[in-house]
Amino acid sequence: MVIVYISIGIVVLSIIYLGYIAVKNMKETKKSLTDLSETAARFQEKVDQINEETTKLTTTAASISEGIQTKKETVQGVIQTAKSSPEPFKDLVSSIKNTPNPQRETRDSQLVEIGDQLIDLWGRYRVKRKSKHAE
Repeated sequence: MVIVYISIGIVVLSIIYLGYIAVKNMKETKKSLTDLSETAARFQEKVDQINEETTKLTTTAASISEGIQTKKETVQGVIQTAKSSPEPFKDLVSSIKNTPNPQRETRDSQLVEIGDQLIDLWGRYRVKRKSKHAE
């Protein structure tokens, strides 16, 4: 019978020890879960900050892109105006050439030369200006 009492005592002590270990593990697990949730909260905070910075960066990039596009359109308009400017000079020279005036025949050739020189100077000016803008 002594063996039965000893066996019952061992079983009772084992159950008490099992309860002790279970409580100890629960406390450690609770602490680990608390640490994990704090870490997740800090991580979420960082992710929110990154998302906010990304939104600001996207807004800034869009603003810069719009500014560049506006400036590009303005410069293209100026370039188109500059390209079309020699045409009135050519029209003026051709109208001077075609004007019938016998007294000005000698002056017409001089005017044609001056007009051609003006057109040539205008072309050189455009090329020089383009090279300055390219730099």
